[in-house]
Amino acid sequence: MLKRVISILAALAVFAGCQLSITIEDEVFFSVTGEIIDPDASLGRLLHDMHVTATDKSKGKVYAGSVGTEDAVTCRYSLKDLPSGEYDILFSSSLYEEAKYSLTIDRDKVLDVSLTPVPQIAADVDEIHFAPRVKSQVFSVTNLTEKMISLTLKPDAVIEGFIESISGFRKGTGLSGWHSNSALSPGETRRITIQARHDQEESLLQGVLDIQMEGILLSSLPFVMETSNRDFFANLVGQVTDGQGQPIKDIPVYCNCTDTIVLTDENGRYSFDDLPYLSQVYVIALSEFHNWKMSDFKDYIRDEIVIDLTLEPCSNHLTFDRRDIDLGTGSVSHPGDPVSVYVNVTPETDAPVMFLMQTKVVGGNVYPGLNYLANGMIQSPRQLWFSLDRSVAEVGDFQFTAILKTDCAGTYLFPVRFSNTE
Repeated sequence: MLKRVISILAALAVFAGCQLSITIEDEVFFSVTGEIIDPDASLGRLLHDMHVTATDKSKGKVYAGSVGTEDAVTCRYSLKDLPSGEYDILFSSSLYEEAKYSLTIDRDKVLDVSLTPVPQIAADVDEIHFAPRVKSQVFSVTNLTEKMISLTLKPDAVIEGFIESISGFRKGTGLSGWHSNSALSPGETRRITIQARHDQEESLLQGVLDIQMEGILLSSLPFVMETSNRDFFANLVGQVTDGQGQPIKDIPVYCNCTDTIVLTDENGRYSFDDLPYLSQVYVIALSEFHNWKMSDFKDYIRDEIVIDLTLEPCSNHLTFDRRDIDLGTGSVSHPGDPVSVYVNVTPETDAPVMFLMQTKVVGGNVYPGLNYLANGMIQSPRQLWFSLDRSVAEVGDFQFTAILKTDCAGTYLFPVRFSNTE
């Protein structure tokens, strides 16, 4: 009887062993997958030093996951071959706060996570903004980590050519950025000065300046330039006086930077505001009773340029029977005969006066179809003339100033106007 019981127990034991073996062989494994999201959408930063693990709470076993990309904007992870159970899923990186999720795994699961970046540096500005007439901007960065870090400032292609220098940084080749000359100690704050160039043509540049550490994007600062080659404004002021130092009012003064003319006030002073940038500046005084005078070339200064002029009196003077030149209105398609206006001029003395007539202070005739007596000599009363051939003229309303300059009898302005229809 005892032998029979033992045999039955042995058989049961064998049967139980077979059943345990089958359970192990039939155990099912699952996976956890999903996207890792960076609020700043900085994919390169996501992949740096990123680890994903799953820890079985009951057994303490740790399973390592993999991290990769499927396209330029998606970062995905996967944990495979996980037995059913309760798990802690941990996402860790030196650039992000740890993120832990408790998860019951009894089937394949999808878990998308959004990570919080750990600040590596702090900038004291949200935007680098060059307002009009500003050539340099200063901002500060602070190392918030417990380690030495070396920074790279990398402007995008829009603003790269605009930057002349960055203090404490050396320029790399091509678009590799500006690299810090020395690393920042933990907690160190460094002031950075960006100097802008004058040689860009655009009036508004908008780009981004990236702050990187070992190729990892830490921060992106919007970079706005309201100033470029034609917009580095300066002010030009000066005074026109005679040989005795007395101010002369109502003297026309021309500036090459603006291609315009202003009159001196009762104190002989003139000014041009917001001069667009040119490499050199000069002015020309155009007086009826003084010899015309051109200043020396002055280097452009960003804030204020001062050019004073002293004029010498003329030895002669001219009088005209008219100064207003109105060539009327006509049709370009039906021009008719050229329209002419004549001006009688009389010199004060019998001394010969050489003259030059032009429609711009600098440059020749810029109005098609307009002709005039461009140069010659005045020694006795003579006639000047302006003529308009509408067949080659442009359509529109035109108002400008013709300028007659002499060698010894002053400078005279002639307002000219005409209109052309189709």
